[in-house]
Amino acid sequence: MLARSGILLAISLLSFPPQLLAQTQADSARVVLDAARILRGEGRDEAARQLLLFIRTRYGATPAARSADSLLRTFAAAPAPIGATGRTGFILFHSLYGGFLGVAIPAALSSDGTKAFGAGLLLGAPAGYFGSRAFARAKITMPGQAGIAMFATTWGTWQGLALQQVLNIGRRDICNSGSCFHEDSDNAPWAAMSIGGIAGLTTGLLLASKEIPSGTSTLVSHSAFWGSWFGLSLSGALGTQDDALIGASLVGGNALLLAAIPAARSWRPASSRVRLITAAGIAGGLAGFGIDLLFSVDETKAVLAIPAATSAIGLIAGALATRHTRDADDGAAASPALLTLRNGAHFQSPLPIPALIPTDEPAGRRIRPGFRLILLDADF
Repeated sequence: MLARSGILLAISLLSFPPQLLAQTQADSARVVLDAARILRGEGRDEAARQLLLFIRTRYGATPAARSADSLLRTFAAAPAPIGATGRTGFILFHSLYGGFLGVAIPAALSSDGTKAFGAGLLLGAPAGYFGSRAFARAKITMPGQAGIAMFATTWGTWQGLALQQVLNIGRRDICNSGSCFHEDSDNAPWAAMSIGGIAGLTTGLLLASKEIPSGTSTLVSHSAFWGSWFGLSLSGALGTQDDALIGASLVGGNALLLAAIPAARSWRPASSRVRLITAAGIAGGLAGFGIDLLFSVDETKAVLAIPAATSAIGLIAGALATRHTRDADDGAAASPALLTLRNGAHFQSPLPIPALIPTDEPAGRRIRPGFRLILLDADF
């Protein structure tokens, strides 16, 4: 039989007394720091780590933040559980990407035979595994860092290929007996993907060295996807063809990606909500293609215009349907606490809860109405 015990570290607010109004950020940070120290003393290292990271993010200018930095450095010898920070996916992705580079680089160099590709796989995949494992242990402390690093590598690879296609890099014009035609290079796309991917990998590792919420990472990557789709579909609906379609997709993706960065900072969405909105958009787009098939739409412009419209409707519907959800990031159970420890550590804004609070007054002990803020809700 599993027993559930809850620890509630609470600040009681009695009719909003003057000392509450005078409370500074330094006071709040000190309370959270004390909770982190208690958790560390009880061996709850990952929960303590998340609280310390929260202090650095929310109360960076306070003395408690400096203490949090010192405590975080003591965790170096005992890294967080690999599955709790997104490291598992990070290592898996880069192991596969190392194998991809092991094939792409020989192809870009026009290597003949199978030995070069065999050597590439033999070196690339293990290098990706051990390199990403070492980086994850040293730098990755939250899922958002892993997510943004993987996205940057994927996005860089796509950017390289798209630019190669749009700019016709590697294309040669050949003229014989008054007739001309062009010949595309077989190795240019592989070279472009390799260069773009390595540039994206480098950018991703630099970004992953900073603390990035998972909601921010998810919003940025999904926005880039939707920008690419709308750039492609809307330009196709306007009659754009061939390489210009890729160019429109390229511009749309980068435009929405850049717009998502400040939006994520101000909105601070949960990654679960972003995924639900994307799911609704995908459902809308697929429904649009269903309409194309059901009504035998064969006009090129309409074939793309209808899914573009229905996916936009799906995104709007998804945003409206999830606007009242308060689920913590990455599927945490709903809780009014600042930090919830169930299937990992999850932060959210604490909710004030009405409560009857005993107070000592000159006339004796009395019960007064007030509010309680729960800092920690945990299962042990």
